[in-house]
Amino acid sequence: MPLTLSTYDPVLKDFWGPAIVEQLNNDIPAWKILDESARKYAGRAVVFPVHTTRNAGVGGRAEAGTLPTAGNQGHSLCTVTATYQYGRFQVSGPTLAAGKHAFAEALAMEMDGLMNDCKVDWGRQTWGDGTGRLAQIATSATAGTGSTVVPLQNRFQRAGQPGARFISIGQLVDIGSIAGGAQNISQTVSAVSVSLNPATTTDSITLGNSAATFSSSQQWVYNQGSYGSGGAGIEMMGIQGIVDVFTEANMWGSNAFWSANLHGIARSAVTSWNANVLGNSGTTRVLDSLLMQTGFDQIHTDTGQEADLIWCQHSVARVLFDSLVGDRRFASTVFEGGYSKLTYNGVVVQKDRLAPYQGLFIGVRSTLQKFTMMPVQFIDKDGAILSRVANQDNFEGFIAYYGNLGLEGNMKSLLMIRDIRVDI
Repeated sequence: MPLTLSTYDPVLKDFWGPAIVEQLNNDIPAWKILDESARKYAGRAVVFPVHTTRNAGVGGRAEAGTLPTAGNQGHSLCTVTATYQYGRFQVSGPTLAAGKHAFAEALAMEMDGLMNDCKVDWGRQTWGDGTGRLAQIATSATAGTGSTVVPLQNRFQRAGQPGARFISIGQLVDIGSIAGGAQNISQTVSAVSVSLNPATTTDSITLGNSAATFSSSQQWVYNQGSYGSGGAGIEMMGIQGIVDVFTEANMWGSNAFWSANLHGIARSAVTSWNANVLGNSGTTRVLDSLLMQTGFDQIHTDTGQEADLIWCQHSVARVLFDSLVGDRRFASTVFEGGYSKLTYNGVVVQKDRLAPYQGLFIGVRSTLQKFTMMPVQFIDKDGAILSRVANQDNFEGFIAYYGNLGLEGNMKSLLMIRDIRVDI
């Protein structure tokens, strides 16, 4: 009888690969590209004046006529407060000991992974509206039995809606409204469903709590702990909250993502503090060269500056590339077989998976900057990064970043094209 694999199995070895194979996308272009502001925090906020209105006391007059009524320059104080961003890990003593000869040393794996996870969340916040909203409830439900499936509006129901794209299995979430208190706190997500079919106008998440109730009447899903007073001021101010117009309707079904005030200046009163938005009242339309050039011209008309930044999500980039197929202009980066990136007006089109659906950002890069009170770091103020958990053979540590996204230039140098048709 020949020797077979089954009889020889006890002496065979398994070959283990040299490293863990990454299955998650940690790319965060917007967060990495934005520069750090040179302005420093003095106490709780960075405060500086911005020029908002002209002196109206100018004009021609008849000979010996009365001079124009004296006016003055108008200024407002911009106040950029810091937000406090954290990431926390915990590992047991036996795991620290056993992990020394594993594929990855346990402590290093947790610390590196946490740093990536924090940066991905900050990348999401960079594109957010400052309120912490991850998704909008689509239909109401009351407490039932077993798990609770929560339907969420998606981009097929209303242009720009994120659906469940920013929610993952195992994540803790809160559900509540902007005005009222949170209705469901620290709910664990056990399943996520994201629709790719235009006929299916909702995504869904499943909560492992039969007592959960929720309403489609202006209720949203938040990252656990980021709710606060409607989430306002807990998460960083994001591009969608900054690049906005107070009177412009948005994907949430309201005017203005943030509120009447941005960094302490009332957009309802100081009109120059509104950015530029090219929307279409929620009705999607084709992104062509005329619409793109309108965006570039609007920025130059309002500021005298030329845009040097184009950002969008991959589906928007595809339709832009397709619309410009007859007039392709490529960046100078060359790989084997051809060129790598498309440009418009000499500006490279940057793709960011965390950018909003059906929207495209055009702007002057130096205008948007990160205001940092404390840079990203593992906290060791008590002399060690690891702290022992009381009464347990466990150790923990955390990352912190204190800062926010703010303005260092002309608000009108930032523009968002909304309501772009991507499912053609």
